Amino acid sequence: MSPREVFLRGVASAPRAALADMADLDAVLAAHVAGAHAAWPEIALADEAFIAHLAGRFADDAGEAEVRAVRAGDVYLSLACARGDQAAIVQFERAYFGEIDRAAVRTRAGAELAAELKQILRRILFVAEGTRPAAAAMFAGRGDLRGWIRVTATREAIRLLGRDKREVKIDDGALFDFLSPANDPELGYIRDLYRVECSDAFRTALDALPVKDRSLLRYQVLDGLTAGEIGAIHGVHGATAARWLAKIRDELLERTRSEVQRRLGVATNEVDSILRLVHSRLDVSLERVLRPEPEA
Repeated sequence: MSPREVFLRGVASAPRAALADMADLDAVLAAHVAGAHAAWPEIALADEAFIAHLAGRFADDAGEAEVRAVRAGDVYLSLACARGDQAAIVQFERAYFGEIDRAAVRTRAGAELAAELKQILRRILFVAEGTRPAAAAMFAGRGDLRGWIRVTATREAIRLLGRDKREVKIDDGALFDFLSPANDPELGYIRDLYRVECSDAFRTALDALPVKDRSLLRYQVLDGLTAGEIGAIHGVHGATAARWLAKIRDELLERTRSEVQRRLGVATNEVDSILRLVHSRLDVSLERVLRPEPEA
């Protein structure tokens, strides 16, 4: 089969028809293959296997833009590692394992834990266990591989340090507690008056945020990533990520306001008075953790 046929056979059914009409699909695939070989000349993967794997990483809503923008070289390296290619694993560790050391520093882990963290991530990334594939095989190339490793390492370091007991999903309760600390005097004053309503309203507002928005908050608040680092994960400029975070903050505050009004059944001017201190406190908290960075 031609590269085009291999790709279309492996891509999800939903975007297949549109991608089949992509006039320069052959040229784009050829450029991805050539770029992967140029980036990692020591690694030898069959072109057909690589293209089939690349196709399988595209989501159901993928289109021409995603096919053109995919970080094919990173996917190529990750696939080779997942297949146990030792040369690829050496290259991967040389290029990206410095992020594990930085995650250890960020989470205040010691040298001993940092070494353990590398061993754990070697197993997670490069070794299939039971029905779980090697995690490197799941990298889709939509964002930055370096950022992906940084987030993975940071979360695993947090787990090892006992600040999170889950390996996959960081508990939204931790995010709530960070953004709305119970010992804050201003928020405590309001909670004395409307303890259940205000606390539950904020938690409901947080839970109602889209999954992506909560993930962005976790990256910033719990993983300690900057707007620039979050942007790299999603393949956008740091200023764009900063705008996302600011928008999430505004939506979270507005959802809290609406939820308190619904729960208390008061008029708009009354809920504004009730929430004045809460809004101020949450705004300060969110500004502190989500403050946009200046553009580079």
